[in-house]
Amino acid sequence: MSQKFMESLQTIADEVRLSFDEQSGILYGMKNGYTLSLESVDESFVFGLQFSLKQGTELPDAELLKQLVKESKIITNCSVNGYQVRYDLKTGRNAEKSAMNLEEVLELITRFLQDHHFVNCCADCGAEEVSVYAIGGAPIICCEECFKKYSTTIVENQTAQQQKKENIVAGIVGAILGSLIGVAAIVILGQLGYVAVISGLILAICTLKGYELLGGKLGNIGIVVSCLLMIAMVYFGSRLDWALTISKVYEWDLVSSFQFFPDLLKEGYIDSSSYYTDLGLLYVFTAIGAVPTIIGMAKERKATIESYKLG
Repeated sequence: MSQKFMESLQTIADEVRLSFDEQSGILYGMKNGYTLSLESVDESFVFGLQFSLKQGTELPDAELLKQLVKESKIITNCSVNGYQVRYDLKTGRNAEKSAMNLEEVLELITRFLQDHHFVNCCADCGAEEVSVYAIGGAPIICCEECFKKYSTTIVENQTAQQQKKENIVAGIVGAILGSLIGVAAIVILGQLGYVAVISGLILAICTLKGYELLGGKLGNIGIVVSCLLMIAMVYFGSRLDWALTISKVYEWDLVSSFQFFPDLLKEGYIDSSSYYTDLGLLYVFTAIGAVPTIIGMAKERKATIESYKLG
């Protein structure tokens, strides 16, 4: 999550009098006696608002809770799974507008819950002593005993994942396949006359994700292999792009244009400054895509094993 968006979430939390957990990006707290959590969808001002509720000793009435969707344009959907209740909220285009709309809709929803005698409860067992926890990076409202159970499951799953071997050969195949998507982006945009950031981003992300998908996981070996492959594929993609241009200008076939490209560059038929500038920019753009992707994947893996009580 970008620092700028984190600051926006902190602003929203301050305005609506909720707490903000920077590690998970979750807003949480109490409104009119109801424990809740708010989670942004894809770093946007669309939020998933979560409660855990019951009516007396019974599960919440889903049809009753869904009536609120018609009461506000901010509420786009309501889903109920056992005790867990989630409202999808579209709150605006900036932090200030989002905070104002959230204040309005939280008041509407919590007053409705009061009027229909809903009470807080654990999402798993229905106990009424609850807190908000982050489990594997996701918010859940539950009791302490159920949190311990969830945490144990997370640890067991992580242990199994760590014991899973990295299939280097399959990972290399996945990285190659992913990198070819990036090469296609370089060539297509190059033929349109652009050396674009997006082509480098596509190459980096697809290479790393391709390795992880077929290799089972992205370890240190996978990162090194993927980075070496990216270096090679940037050169290959750039040369292929120029070869296509040469084939059009001189009416050669693509294979000959690709083969004789170094000679044409050496003899001055191709402007070397333009070529090396474009190649250098592609390497920079690929690095811009690779570094945050690697960091993000590492943070994602860390988040999936961390469980703690918010606040």
